[in-house]
Parts: sequence; structure tokens; C-alpha cells
Amino acid sequence: MKKDTGMMKEQIKKGYLKLAILYTLLKEPLHGYGIIKRIKAGTFDILTPTAGSLYPALRELEASGLIKGEWRQHKRRIKVYSITDKGKEAFKQIIEKHFTLASAIRRWLLRHLALIHPIEDVETTPVFMQAVKAILLDENVSIKDRIEVLRELKEKLQELNDFLDKFIVSVDKRIKMLEKEIGNFE
Repeated sequence: MKKDTGMMKEQIKKGYLKLAILYTLLKEPLHGYGIIKRIKAGTFDILTPTAGSLYPALRELEASGLIKGEWRQHKRRIKVYSITDKGKEAFKQIIEKHFTLASAIRRWLLRHLALIHPIEDVETTPVFMQAVKAILLDENVSIKDRIEVLRELKEKLQELNDFLDKFIVSVDKRIKMLEKEIGNFE
């Protein structure tokens, strides 16, 4: 089971790596090491690409026409990548589809978790998605507005964290109840 879960996590990371590359290149053209640094910083070290994972992803994105690489001479010869118009459009479409899918999965999970144990619906997803959309997709959002969006997101994440803490306590109680039931049948 852990092996399967690990493989799934790696596949998800690979998909998000390409998305993170496109997002990073929306800001400015960069070379590979610069992309790695920006992705690590921008994802709070959730995604930590290595050269071994980054360069194959860059090659795939370049072959798809979503980015282009150009050799430049600095202190040494480096390849600088930039996002193409096709890449910008693909990024926007992927983000929109991702949010639609994430909302559907969230609703599905909450509906099925409620069958196991009643839970309150914490309405953080729309705020979270709006915050990410504003930051990712709208180039005209001012720094002041981005700060405000991030503050609101932080507040909603704290609410979600409080909800999860309560839910964990509730799950622990449910486990203990079920363990007692097993003890009564044995």
C-alpha cells in the first residue's frame, strides 16, 4: 500500500512540477537552476525539484511548444527558458480545470466522509481557489491586493486547520468506539 501511495505521490508531483515550471516562467525567463530555486521558494518547499526531475520536464514542455529554450552566453553558456503564448493559454486552462476537479473531489469526499461520521462543511475551498486564481492568473493584481488575498487565505487556512484538529479528535473517538465494539464481540 505504501509503495502504491508513494508512486501516486510521485506522479502527482511530476504533474505539478510542469505546472510550477509554467507558472514560474510566467514571471520571467530563467535558466534551470533559477527555476528550481523559484519553485522551491514559491511552493514553500512542497515541491523540491532536482536537476534529474526538472530537465526531463523542461524537455517535454519544450517539445510540446509550451516553453522555448534559448542558449545564452553569460559567465558560461546557459539555456534560458521562457513561456510561449501557447504555454500561457495552456496554463490558464489547466488551472481552471484543476479548480473544477478539486472542488468536485472535495464535495465528493465530504459527502462520503459524512456517511462515516457527521462533519461540518468548512467553506474554505472557494476562498482558497479565488486567492490562488487572483495570484496566478491575474497579472494586473497589485502587490497590496496580493498581500490582502494572502492574509485572507492565511485566515481561512487557520480555520481549516482548526476544523481538521477537531475532526482528528472526532476520528480518534470513533476509532476507540469501534475498538470497544470489537472487544465486546471477542
